[in-house]
Amino acid sequence: MRIAIASGKGGTGKTTVAVNLAVFNSIDLFDLDVEEPNDHIFIKGKKKERTAYRKVPEVKENCNACGVCKDVCQYSAIYVIDRAYPLPELCHSCGACIYLCPEKAMEEVDFQTGKIVTVEDSPVGITLTYGELTIGEASAVFLIKQVKELMGKSAIIDSPPGASCPMVESVSDADYVILVAEPTPFGLHDLKIAAEVVSDLGLKFGVVINKHGLPFDGVERYCSETGIEILGKIPFSKEIAGKYSRGELLYDMKDFFVDLYEGIT
Repeated sequence: MRIAIASGKGGTGKTTVAVNLAVFNSIDLFDLDVEEPNDHIFIKGKKKERTAYRKVPEVKENCNACGVCKDVCQYSAIYVIDRAYPLPELCHSCGACIYLCPEKAMEEVDFQTGKIVTVEDSPVGITLTYGELTIGEASAVFLIKQVKELMGKSAIIDSPPGASCPMVESVSDADYVILVAEPTPFGLHDLKIAAEVVSDLGLKFGVVINKHGLPFDGVERYCSETGIEILGKIPFSKEIAGKYSRGELLYDMKDFFVDLYEGIT
C-alpha cells in the first residue's frame, strides 16, 4: 500500500509522521520534497547517487527562424531572432516544437534536472530514496516522476508542502493520503485547501493533528463538521521538537505509528 503524507503548508510535522511511520512499520520511504529533502537527516546509511535528466530541444544549423516553434510553445520557452533559441529552464519537455518544426531543425537532448539518491543499509532497516532538484530548475514535477518510477507497491511518501503541482504529482498514485495539520488558524486554512485537492483527485484521506494541545480547536471542529476522520493526535511537546531538531526518531511513540498504519490498512 502506498501512503502519502501531505500538508497544506510547511512546518506542520509532515516529515515527522512520514519518517516514523516508515521506520516503525518497516516500509521503504520516498522523499518527494525534491526542492528541500530532509528525510536523510533521520535515515542514515550508504548513499548511491545518479543524475536525472529531462529532454529539451536543441537547434541545428539548418534553422531558418520561421518561428513555428515559438508559436506552438505554450510556455514561452523559445524566442526567435536570427534562429530559434530555446530556454531549457522554462521548457516543459512536451516535444511540440520538435514534432512541428517544418525544417526538422530541432532534436531532443538531455538536460540535468537533478539527482536521485538512494540510502541503503540503514540501521533502521528501510531504504530511503529522494530527489535533489538542480538549483535554478523551475519545475519539480519531472524529477518527482523519475523518483516515483523506483517505487514499489508498498511505500511511504513524504510529499512537498502546499497544494500545487508538486504535491499533486506526489500523491496522485497513492492508495491513501494522511494530511498533517497543526491546530492554528493558518493550519486550518491550508488544511481546507489540501483536503479539497485530494478530494478532487478521488483519494481516500484522513487527518493527523500535530502539536495537539495548542489553544485552537478549529481543525477538530472542521473535521467533525465535514466528516473527515481524525486518525491520531501528536501532542505539542518540547521533547518531540528537540528530538526532531537532532534527527532522532520517536521511539517512545512507536505504538502510535504502528496503530496509525494498521488503522489505515
